[in-house]
Amino acid sequence: MKRNLLLAIITFISLGLVAQEQIEVITGAGYANDVYYSLENGTVTTVQRDNWDIAFIAQVMSVSVLANNGSGVELYTYPTGDINEWANIDTTGMDWTPMYNSLETFDLGAFNANTVPGDDFDYGWGTYNMGTHMITGDSLFVIKTVAGSYKKIAIIQKDPMANTWHFKYANLDGSDEVIDTLEANNYIDKYFIHYSIDSTKWQVREPAMADWDLLFTKYIDFVPTAYSVTGVLINDHHVVAQEVRESGMDQSTHNSYEESAFGDTISEIGYDWKKLNESFSYDIIDTVVYYLKTYAEGDSTYYKLYFTDFTGMSEGKYTFMQEEIWILSAEDPEAPGLQLQVYPNPASDHIQVVFDLYGRTDIEIIDMTGRLIHATAYEARGFTSLSLDLEELNPGVFFVKVSSGDQSDVHRFIKK
Repeated sequence: MKRNLLLAIITFISLGLVAQEQIEVITGAGYANDVYYSLENGTVTTVQRDNWDIAFIAQVMSVSVLANNGSGVELYTYPTGDINEWANIDTTGMDWTPMYNSLETFDLGAFNANTVPGDDFDYGWGTYNMGTHMITGDSLFVIKTVAGSYKKIAIIQKDPMANTWHFKYANLDGSDEVIDTLEANNYIDKYFIHYSIDSTKWQVREPAMADWDLLFTKYIDFVPTAYSVTGVLINDHHVVAQEVRESGMDQSTHNSYEESAFGDTISEIGYDWKKLNESFSYDIIDTVVYYLKTYAEGDSTYYKLYFTDFTGMSEGKYTFMQEEIWILSAEDPEAPGLQLQVYPNPASDHIQVVFDLYGRTDIEIIDMTGRLIHATAYEARGFTSLSLDLEELNPGVFFVKVSSGDQSDVHRFIKK
């Protein structure tokens, strides 16, 4: 029941509802598995969660490296943080604070946790070199693997042009050093490629990025203090979501959301739709529903979802109601949500700028010094794809800024 994005541009929406369907997703006893789930097609892949320690993003210009926090992996920055201390690492009296994957975006893994705010050249594990266009590792880490062994580890380099990763790890005393390379272009349809340090094996465990919307998994919530949770993360590449909590709501008949409130925070659904009771079983909160919007090939599809049961560790079963929805009325157009995408990246002669806005939209290209290189205005009417000519630009790093009303987003790209 897909509808063009132009039908979806209202502040509060009245909805038509397809019959609700009860869905069960099972992650196994002790939450042993991750489940990649499609709102359209159901469970896509169920895969063992503890068969990896770190994961590298497969997308060309992205620099995220995850740690498997949900399976006990702990990542620490060596106190000096300097990769040049590789041969002299000393963990005597080690009492450091672990780093965790972001709860906001998959683009910031645990290895990126030390990114310096406002420094567009710093990525946490390494820095970008304007001359070589390489991202070179400058940080040293200690990692506790799924198997409980401690290793020293460093990301040596990412070549954003070739989309290759280089990294190394070894025992703390320097023995059994391994240097490995990931040719990420071989997996460009995936979000992440995973790696087991203890087995020295790559794990191609995800379905294609376009084929899944939700990940049922275990992860660390570190606000205000770190603790392990089981919940649902969204695929922020093409899914946005919003939570609606209202006292006394009837989940089955609730039928309104705010279009401008959709966001791509990966933990928007998360885990707090349930709570542990005194009997150590779970009560489901019956005053919350989630609305989701997925994007594919210029169309958007809307869903409503709310949970009705969770079995806990016995079988890790999530039970929820899901329905596809469509627009019955469309008045007072407003911006439905930016959803900016920029490709190819790196680019040679042009970039394609994709966004979902309504009304006057300003598109700007800005260089690394903040100087405005190009500006244009466009009257957007929903899903838009514009081609921008780059032939006059010198090679280097630039930013595309797209803004409309109080919404704006910025993406970095490389001109080859």
